[in-house]
Amino acid sequence: MKSVIDTPLRGPWIREASPLRLLRPPLLLTALQQPRLAGLDALRAIAVLLVIVNHLGQDRIGPVMVFDGSVGVELFFVLSGFLITWLLLGEHERHGRIALGAFYQRRIARLLPASLAYLLVGMALLGLRHQPIPWGAVVSTLLYGTNYYQAFTGAASHYLSHCWSLAVEEQFYLVWPFLLAALLQRGHSPRVALAMSIPLVWLYKAVLIFGFGVGEVYLYRALETRMDQLCAGCLLAVLLKMPRWRRQFEQLARGRWPLPVLVAGVVLSTSLLRGTGVVADQQLYGFALETLLLCALVPLVLIEARGRGALAAFLNAPALVLVGQISYGMYLYHPFVVHPVRNAVVRLGGPSALGIAAAVAALVVVAWMSFRWFEQPLRERLRPSDTGSAQ
Repeated sequence: MKSVIDTPLRGPWIREASPLRLLRPPLLLTALQQPRLAGLDALRAIAVLLVIVNHLGQDRIGPVMVFDGSVGVELFFVLSGFLITWLLLGEHERHGRIALGAFYQRRIARLLPASLAYLLVGMALLGLRHQPIPWGAVVSTLLYGTNYYQAFTGAASHYLSHCWSLAVEEQFYLVWPFLLAALLQRGHSPRVALAMSIPLVWLYKAVLIFGFGVGEVYLYRALETRMDQLCAGCLLAVLLKMPRWRRQFEQLARGRWPLPVLVAGVVLSTSLLRGTGVVADQQLYGFALETLLLCALVPLVLIEARGRGALAAFLNAPALVLVGQISYGMYLYHPFVVHPVRNAVVRLGGPSALGIAAAVAALVVVAWMSFRWFEQPLRERLRPSDTGSAQ
């Protein structure tokens, strides 16, 4: 039976595949046909570890910015846009439509139980310690508006500060599935719409920076200034539905240099542009460059994860896959866990590196317990019967 993924998307905007036969097996197509995409969990794990280690105060090894939390968030945005769009396109291929109600039911089932639990536990802990509850942040988190609440109030530090990125994603998904469904229904190209939206966001940011002097607090958190990263992931999903783009990435993956060069490019961008003190360097040039590099990196990782070498073994390592699977819980709960554990190890005379390792290990345990005994059971009950991939 012909795979749904190998079938051209409906609509006049997709051209038929070239009859040219590949000299090697279609590795990327094979990877994309799997129920669970090997390599994505490894990328999620890397993203969440970048955020956590950075929040623990470790960002550089010498002059090189290795643990940049903002790159972790960028990678989360790209992966989220890619996977959501990939699943929605697959649904449209199978059924000729996108069931928006089922999509939002799946989103609620995946995100809401853990976020509500985190919110309530945090309020309880603050109450027990007789510390003030940040009610503005609580309300904005419930409404998925934390990003704008922080952008307009100065981004005070509290246990809900990191929820701004979750708000950006959910705001984007209030719009994108409707737009995608409408484009496909009318036979228009989501590729063109997405390809146009990304440079428009960059232009808009340039106007905010150079024309109005808008600061980093707003630029870093607002949906309209970060949606290019989500749109780039969406565009990647659309391109990988097209045989000629899959062949391009497969050809690129045959060389030894593309993957390390892309990783080095991200590291160099963060190392050279983060410390300049110029808003445009990070918020405009750095983020634009890193978004493109991360998008090119994703399909190469999907291909490498299907291989047999040392890199494939690393990407499929059970510990890394586990961290990727529980990355949402790790991101949510890390303010409660990592700082107390790291500080306790340091107070006992342990080195900072040991404290960071212990903090990450403790967080894995907490997030796994939440995933295994709380999130997964509720997710199975709440999501619709036809859920597609569990990724």
